[in-house]
Amino acid sequence: MEAIKAQVRNQTTGNSVKVLRREGWVPGVVYGSDVSSQSIQINGRELDAALRHQTTNKPFRLDVDGTTHDVMVNELQRHPLQGNILHADFKKINMNEKMQTSVPVLMTGDPELGVATLVRHNVEVNCLPSNIPGSFLVNVDGFQIGDVVLAADLEVPAGVELLVDPTEVLISVLPVKAKSEESIEAEQEAEAVAEKAAAE
Repeated sequence: MEAIKAQVRNQTTGNSVKVLRREGWVPGVVYGSDVSSQSIQINGRELDAALRHQTTNKPFRLDVDGTTHDVMVNELQRHPLQGNILHADFKKINMNEKMQTSVPVLMTGDPELGVATLVRHNVEVNCLPSNIPGSFLVNVDGFQIGDVVLAADLEVPAGVELLVDPTEVLISVLPVKAKSEESIEAEQEAEAVAEKAAAE
């Protein structure tokens, strides 16, 4: 299980948060049923590195000045343009108790005909934190127009309960939409302008 080190954050004013971020820290908070809300700060690079190794729906071990908590990321706030993490909320969990969480549905491969479309991007599961799948990966190679992937088609690991109707459609293969006359004319005009600019 991924481990993240953090420090207790004593000052919570707006100016101190700005200073923290300039110095490479990410302000955050950890809370749970048996722990009062605690303000913390985490090294931004270390947090980014940890999240690259696993998805945010998997449990972490958070070490706050020597005190460890088993947690999950409850919310991440990111900069709308730069994408860096601005704030992180961690929720303490019990590794011996089942919990409900959301798992992303991902696609790989290409249909033989048509375009594969995700009808549902996430599904709910119930399991122990250590058994939470990082994702459900579906290979759509060779699919045809009209083919669908149902919740019942997912490869669900042992110990994981899928909390969705087995007949619910997750992926559907649709025909490629024909381009409208307006879009074709717009493309032709854009190409003509580009050719004229290149000639000049």
